[in-house]
Amino acid sequence: MTRTLYALFVGIDVYPPPVNPLNGCVNDVTRMHDLLAARVAGAQDRFVPLLLTDAQATRQGIIDAWRGHLGQAGPGDVALFYYSGHGSQENAPAEFWDFEPDKLNETLVCHDSRLSGGWDLADKELAQLISEVAAHGPHFAVVLDCCHSGSGTRDADEVTARQQLADIRTRPIASYIVTPQQVAGLHGQNQGTAGPAMSWAAIASGRHILLAACRPEQTAKEICFAGPGGDEKRGAFSFYLQ
Repeated sequence: MTRTLYALFVGIDVYPPPVNPLNGCVNDVTRMHDLLAARVAGAQDRFVPLLLTDAQATRQGIIDAWRGHLGQAGPGDVALFYYSGHGSQENAPAEFWDFEPDKLNETLVCHDSRLSGGWDLADKELAQLISEVAAHGPHFAVVLDCCHSGSGTRDADEVTARQQLADIRTRPIASYIVTPQQVAGLHGQNQGTAGPAMSWAAIASGRHILLAACRPEQTAKEICFAGPGGDEKRGAFSFYLQ
């Protein structure tokens, strides 16, 4: 039986100021795309990729691609989301404080996230997008090669941390693709308990496998690797995963 691998690759090297640029993210997603294309070519399966890089990888562009591209995956298919870029944090609105003791969201930094009126893609929103795709019954893998916390530095060995400074703005709850009604419902389930009864992940969830470059308190590194075509910047996690 033929099955389809729907893959969404997002790699962002070029960010508008004040976000620091990166150098290996487009390489990461391009190399992984090529690897999977070669492996599927000799099988009965179909490979249907969508690649968003740099200015294509806006917040709305990524959300639309999740729903329009990965949303096609059905039972027996495979859905893959592969992100290589900056990770960060942002102040969580008060509605999430019961589920976030540090009052921070972990986020993916989209191309336009730090422009006026722009926002990162928060962990709660990723959970919502995962739940929408997973509801159709595919096998689902999420790969994140980015930092979720820590400080971004560059040292003498040209090792770069894929972490952008936290967004100090506090987002209004209406800016999330998680609806205020979903959050209110979770608060309702939480009433009458001594402390939070469940995590924010209960807002939305879907069956999937997550491969992450690091723990939330760690940093993901970008390093120059030698290859047949010459030296190339890559995410250390993506390079060794490939």
